[in-house]
Amino acid sequence: MPVNEDNQDGERRHPSPWGNPGFRHMGRFGRIQFGQRGFLRPQLIQLLERQPMNGVDVMNELQEMSRGWYRPSPGSIYPLLEQLEKEGLIAKNKDGKFELTAAYGEQSGAGDNLASAFSVMESNTSYLEDLQKTDGAGLSKYRDRIEKLRRRLEALNDALRSGSGP
Repeated sequence: MPVNEDNQDGERRHPSPWGNPGFRHMGRFGRIQFGQRGFLRPQLIQLLERQPMNGVDVMNELQEMSRGWYRPSPGSIYPLLEQLEKEGLIAKNKDGKFELTAAYGEQSGAGDNLASAFSVMESNTSYLEDLQKTDGAGLSKYRDRIEKLRRRLEALNDALRSGSGP
């Protein structure tokens, strides 16, 4: 269904964002629960972990990830950016975009990229396991990629056991 298609009653309908795997699981923050108080802060931080952005970039990215289902207002994004800046977690760069500061890394433990990488892998594996239960046929077309990942992880594990590099 196209985004923002009118139904017979003239009401706006949006497609469910849950069909988009990137939206279903966004890194270490897990499933998005729109409407829950405080969900926007971790999502904004996660977007800034990827790359510096301004408020409009953040709004556009969240809208794109939700397939048009959700777009935060400037009144929710800009005060949050100001708050994070006051807390010293983000700073505006020369391009006028916000980026995370070293203080964020120290406070959040984000400097531990290895632990973060494993958390993401575990979260994505859980997602694929759940997907296999509900849409095994759709997942089966990725069997070759799953097998390649299995071989790479096995080779890495073997190298760690033998004490040599990968």
